[in-house]
Amino acid sequence: MPGSDDSWHPTRLAVFVVLAVLIYAGLFLWSDHILEPRSDRNPFFRITQAKPHTNWIVLGASHALPLGFEGVPTMVRDVAGADTLTLAVAGGGPAVSRLVAERYFADHDTDGVLVVLDTFAFLDPRWNEARLADADILPKIPADLQTLRAFIRALSRGLPARTVLAYATGFSRINDQSRFETDRWDAEARFDSAPRPSDAADAARISYLYPDTPSEMTVERAFADIEGMVRLARSHGTRIVLVYPPLPDRFRTQMPDLSNIEMRLAAEAGRLGVPLIDHRTLIPESRYYFDTDHLNRAGVELWLVNGLSSILRPSE
Repeated sequence: MPGSDDSWHPTRLAVFVVLAVLIYAGLFLWSDHILEPRSDRNPFFRITQAKPHTNWIVLGASHALPLGFEGVPTMVRDVAGADTLTLAVAGGGPAVSRLVAERYFADHDTDGVLVVLDTFAFLDPRWNEARLADADILPKIPADLQTLRAFIRALSRGLPARTVLAYATGFSRINDQSRFETDRWDAEARFDSAPRPSDAADAARISYLYPDTPSEMTVERAFADIEGMVRLARSHGTRIVLVYPPLPDRFRTQMPDLSNIEMRLAAEAGRLGVPLIDHRTLIPESRYYFDTDHLNRAGVELWLVNGLSSILRPSE
């Protein structure tokens, strides 16, 4: 300031900046270290810990998650003779699955990709680009150059720049309020249960999943992401299969009519030469579900024996 005896000290400023950078770098590394014993359900974390090759990876939303619950991969191996790695995300749509697949194939390979389809995930950005920014996803993704590259590539597909920046700088991890909590889907604790069905719970679940007005842009991007996953798998010489998961009759019959999405999916699968398998009516009884629409352990075993094993079993 004019008349002030204070003078500008560039050395002090440089020291301050260096200290700030060192402190931030320390927080960056510390926050990443904290993830290791607690983030076993985050798909990006699981990829960094996975062996280079597995027989099948499983992508999708919450209906795919039970295939990775405790004891199920061993069950799959015993019944179908295949190792699986479940990389699903609760509430994760095609945009999320494609990004996970791109990260996986960056330095891993697999014999097959099983994409578990949910029509709700085609309709709303909150299940797609917006889902990646949620507090239970983004802060649990470890610092990883290949993941960063996948995020950057997804910018052109609509992934918000602020999400990429929050990941690249480690800001989301450093500010994670649940960093000391184990990263598990709460529903896993109910996996061995079969509660009494509830009309109110069914209605609330459907209202939560399906928007009143679907986003046309999200629908178009979702189909582009499905095609992107197919072409990605093909480029690595990998088989890919699309499958609708089982649903209880009482829930399935109350779902909104999305025959337009389903017909388009069938047409796209035919155009791309990809199997599209419908298992929605395979297990109609509510006793095989631990809530409104997710298979319990007995249900997963039944799905495996009556449907999935024929898909996952290695070709002779």
